[in-house]
Amino acid sequence: MKIFNINRFWQVLKWTIMSEKKSIITAFIAFTVGFLAIQLFSCFTIFDINHGLGPAATMAGMGTCAAILGFMAAYYASGILGNARTTQQRTTALMLPASNLEKFIARIIYCCIGMLIVLYLAALAATGLRMFLELIAGHDQITAELGILFGYISPYGYDEQIENAISFGPLFPTALTLWSTSLFVLGGVFFRKRPFVWTNVTLFAGGLLLFTIIFYVCTLIGEKEIEEFLRPIFKDMMPATFFNWVSVFLFAFTALNVWLSYRLFSRLQVVQHKWFNL
Repeated sequence: MKIFNINRFWQVLKWTIMSEKKSIITAFIAFTVGFLAIQLFSCFTIFDINHGLGPAATMAGMGTCAAILGFMAAYYASGILGNARTTQQRTTALMLPASNLEKFIARIIYCCIGMLIVLYLAALAATGLRMFLELIAGHDQITAELGILFGYISPYGYDEQIENAISFGPLFPTALTLWSTSLFVLGGVFFRKRPFVWTNVTLFAGGLLLFTIIFYVCTLIGEKEIEEFLRPIFKDMMPATFFNWVSVFLFAFTALNVWLSYRLFSRLQVVQHKWFNL
C-alpha cells in the first residue's frame, strides 16, 4: 500500500466527516445558541428591551465569543484521537483501508480546520440573529462588531490594530497560531485520557520550569553581561525582522510537533497504555 493516495485520502476524509456528522450538527446548534445568548445578554437590558447597552457592551459580548472560539479551537485540536477512545473505535480506525498518513491528515483537517469553520459559522449566525433582533427592537445604533471574530478588537480601533499587527511582522501571528495548535495536537495524540486538560497542565508546568531556569541563569550570568551580549545583535534590528526570525523558529517547532504527532499516531494499537497513547 502506498503511503499516500489522493483518492483513498478523500474517501477517508469523507468517512471522517460523515461519522462525525451528528457531533458537527450538535456543535453548530449549541454554539449558535450560546453565542447568541452571550451577545443578547451584553446588548439588551433585562428590563427594557427597547434600549441597547451601546457599542462598549456589544464589544464585550463579542470579545467573550472570540475568547470561547480560541478556547474551543485548542480543545478540538487536542481531540485528534476522539474517534479512538474505546477499543471498538480503535479497532474500526485501525481497520480502515488507508495508510496512517491518510488517516492522520484527515483527522487534522477535521479537528483543526473543519471544527474551527463550524465554530466561526456558528458565531456569524449568532451575530446575524442578534443584529436582526436589534433591528426588531428598534435600536438607534446597530453595532455588528464582526471584526473581532477575525482578530480585531473593534472597528473603532481598526487602524491601530493594523499598525500593531504589522509591527510583529507578517508571519508571526500565523506562526504563533500554528505552533500553539500543534502543541495541542501533540498532547491529543500523547495523552489518552482528558488530553486537553493534561496538555494544559503540561504546558503550564513546562512554561513555569523554563521561566525558572531562565531566571536563575540570568541571575548567575548577570544583567549587565547579558545586556552587553545582546546589544550588538539587536542594535540595528527592526521589530518586524526580529519577529520574522521568531516566526521561522516557530514554524520549525510546529513541523517538529506535527512529525512527533504523526509518529505517535502511527503507533496506535487496539490495547493502549492506561494513560498514554504509546
